[in-house]
Amino acid sequence: MAEIKGPGILYVEARISAKDIMDEATYMNWYDNDHIAEIIQTSGVDSAFRYKREGAEWPYLAMYEMRDIAFTQGDEFRKIRVYSDLLPGSKLCYDLADNNVRYYKLEQVYDPTNKGPGHTKTLISAQYELKDGYPAEDFDAWYRKEYLDQLARAPGYVRTTRFKLVFSRSNAQSRALKGLPVTSNEPQPNPPTYLVLHEFETNDVDLASLKTLTDTEWTKKVHDNAETVLHPVYKIAKTHGKGEWFHKFP
Repeated sequence: MAEIKGPGILYVEARISAKDIMDEATYMNWYDNDHIAEIIQTSGVDSAFRYKREGAEWPYLAMYEMRDIAFTQGDEFRKIRVYSDLLPGSKLCYDLADNNVRYYKLEQVYDPTNKGPGHTKTLISAQYELKDGYPAEDFDAWYRKEYLDQLARAPGYVRTTRFKLVFSRSNAQSRALKGLPVTSNEPQPNPPTYLVLHEFETNDVDLASLKTLTDTEWTKKVHDNAETVLHPVYKIAKTHGKGEWFHKFP
């Protein structure tokens, strides 16, 4: 496991598992008015975002900016509450929803528009797993020297942040982190190593035009050397706290 420190994010995909006793409105009320509200009062997080992807297996995405992801290794983080009177049944969030939790370290901020917080309406969460033998240096150079400059010409484009995975955990592992009984033998999650978040200030992003803008031999080479390429598209649901996403970094 890579060292968990330095600027980065907590990236949490979620879905309701106990649909018989909890609806989306109840879950989102807990997320906004209890869970995230508590997190942004900690010393390690002051900005958070909720996104939604309609019709997806994992429709809910929450992301938290951290100037040092080492915060996730301390007692203050572990003490964040997972029980709430806003939740039904056992009132334990892990009994009601599944969560895929990932810690990512910041690799690059590309911000040609320099518009500051508050403009993002649509997020493309590009995720890559490279094939064995393909150098990560070439992947990095493709972004820095070609791809991002091309993407920046797209209507509504705002900025991009790039990350590398350092750790991921399942619901069972989250229970263990909180000192709760583990009730299943979930496998260790294995999400893609590289995460690239493209922000747009428009509600509709023409994915076909993005592909045309970036259709080069280098792009084809990267995709040919990737085991996994994902591009889920999310809409902003709510911004919490300062609403910053490495806008003032470093």
